[in-house]
Amino acid sequence: MAPPPAATISIRDTLDLLDNSFPTFAQGVADGRYAFWLGSGISLGVVPGLWGVVETVIEFLRSNRDPADATCKFNRALEEVFQLAGLNAGQIAALDLNIPLGTWPKLTSEPIVLSLLKNYARLLAIRVGTEPFDYLVWNVVKVPETYAAVVLEPDVEHLCLAALSLEGAATDMVSANWDPLVERAVAVLTNGNQALAPTVVAKPDEVQLPRNRARIIKFHGCAAKAAANEADYRPWLVARHAQINGWCGNPNNLPFMTALIALINEKPTFMLGLSAQDGNIQHVFQTAAKQIAWNIGAAPPGYVFSENELGLDQKSLLENVYGDQITPANYDAVCDAARIQAFAKPLLTALLLDVLARKLVALISLMPGPLPGHERKPLIDGIGRLRNDLGSAATTTVAFVVGLLERWARASQLLRAGEVAHPGVKYVPISADAIPGMAGNPDHAALGLREASVALGLLGAGVARGDWILDAEPAATGAGVLAITSTRPGAIRTKVYLTANAYFAMLLVGRGELDDSDAPILIQAKPLVPSMSRSPLGSFGRTGVPPTREISIASMMDACLTFDDLYANFRRELAI
Repeated sequence: MAPPPAATISIRDTLDLLDNSFPTFAQGVADGRYAFWLGSGISLGVVPGLWGVVETVIEFLRSNRDPADATCKFNRALEEVFQLAGLNAGQIAALDLNIPLGTWPKLTSEPIVLSLLKNYARLLAIRVGTEPFDYLVWNVVKVPETYAAVVLEPDVEHLCLAALSLEGAATDMVSANWDPLVERAVAVLTNGNQALAPTVVAKPDEVQLPRNRARIIKFHGCAAKAAANEADYRPWLVARHAQINGWCGNPNNLPFMTALIALINEKPTFMLGLSAQDGNIQHVFQTAAKQIAWNIGAAPPGYVFSENELGLDQKSLLENVYGDQITPANYDAVCDAARIQAFAKPLLTALLLDVLARKLVALISLMPGPLPGHERKPLIDGIGRLRNDLGSAATTTVAFVVGLLERWARASQLLRAGEVAHPGVKYVPISADAIPGMAGNPDHAALGLREASVALGLLGAGVARGDWILDAEPAATGAGVLAITSTRPGAIRTKVYLTANAYFAMLLVGRGELDDSDAPILIQAKPLVPSMSRSPLGSFGRTGVPPTREISIASMMDACLTFDDLYANFRRELAI
C-alpha cells in the first residue's frame, strides 16, 4: 500500500514508513551518520519563503514608483521584474499598478510570482538605479529585520533538529537559510547553555572555529550575525545570481567548498526543504562525487530527500552524483529509493521518537545480568510499542513537541538526580553520543539509564499484552513520570516514578516530587535498601513507607533467566 501524501501523512504512518521502507536510513540517523542539509521549506511557518521574497520585491517597487516618470529607477526595475517573469509589453501595460499586489486577481499575480520563484536569484540581482548591488536583499527584503527578528520563535522542525543534535544524531547541519531558528531552538531546550550551542559558520574563515556538540554551516550567510555585525557579515549574505553563479569559482569561498565537499564525502546526505536548484549546490555535490562517489546500493543510502515528489533539480543532483551507476533502466527506482514521502514536520518528529526508542533498545542490550539476548526481545518490542503509541497520539505542533521534550527533561532529571535541579532546561538527552558511542559512556551505568530502559520495556510489554494502560503526566512538581492503570474493572490510576537509587528516592520525597499518600509506584534502577518483605512470596526490597510500592530493576535482572520470569516478578511488584 502506498503511503499517504507527504502533506497529510501522520507521524504514526511516518514511523511505519521508516520501519518498512527506510530502516537503514533510520538506523543511520540514530547512529549519527547523516549530514542534514536544510532549506527554506523547514522555516516556512515562521519566516517568508521565496514566495514571500518575490511578493515583497514586487510590492516595494510598485509602491515606490513614480507613474509620471518613465526614468524612475523603481519603474525601470519593476519593468525588468515583469520581463524576467516572461511578460511582454502588452501584458505589462495591462497590469493595474495603482493597487497593491495583494489585491490583484490571483489569476494575474500567481503566474507572475510562480515564474519568478525559479529565478529568485536573478530577481534579487536586478539593479535599482545606482543603489548597491545587494539593495533588494538588504534594503527591501531586509534580511536582518525579517529573518533574525527577536519575535521569531522556533517551529516543530527546529525543535526536533535541536533535540536530535543534543542526542548526537544531527551534529552536522548545512543550511541555505539565513534565519537563526535552529540555534534558538537549542537555546530554548538548554536554557541558553552556550556550551551546547551549535557552532555557526557564516563566512569562510569560520570553518576554523572550535566545534561544539553540533555545527551549522550557513554557506549563504546568517541574518543574526549580519544584524550584529553588518560590516563583517553583510557581504556573505548570498542571494543574487552573480553570487550564486560565481560562488564556486570565488577563491574566497574555497574554505567553504573544502568543508562542504569533505562533509559530503564523509557522511550521507539528508535534504529537508531544499530544492537543490542553486548552481553552487549542484556544483559542490558534483565535485564531491568526482572524488568519492557513494555506492548506489549503499546502506544507509547516500542521498535521501524529504519530498512528496523529487523535483528536476533533485533528480539532476542524483544523476550527477551517481554518474555511471544510474541508467535509464534504474533511474526511476533510484529516485524513488531516495525519496521519503513525508515533509519535515512529521518526518523529524518521527525521527526524534525513533532515535529515542533506538537508544533505549541499545541500553537494554548493555544492561548486565544473566537474561540472554533472545529473552530481551520482548523488552525491545515493548519499547517499540511505546514508540508507536506515542506516535499515534502525536501531532505536528509546537505544543506537542514542547510538551514531549519538557516531560522527557523532567523524567530524566528525576532519574539522574532525584530532583528537577534545572527547571529552565526543556530537554535532557539520553546521551550526547550517537548509538555507536554509547557503550563507552560510564554515565549509563552510574545514572540508572540501562535499568530505566528495561523498566520502560516491561511497561511497554504490559501494554502490548493488555494488562495495563499508560498515560502521560504533566511536567509539574508532584506529577509522576507517567501513570499506569490496570485493565481490570475498577482499577485505580497510579503514578509511576523512575529514579536511580535509594538516595535519589529520598530526594524525591524531600523535594515534594513524590507524595506517598498517593500510593505511587517507585521504580529504582539499583538495589533497594534492605527492609522487611511485604508478602510471603518475597520481595526485591523497599526503602520507603508502606504506601509506596518500590521495585528494583537491577535485582530483578540479576535473578531472572527468562523474560516470562522477569515480567511475572515485575507485575507482582507493581501490585495493580
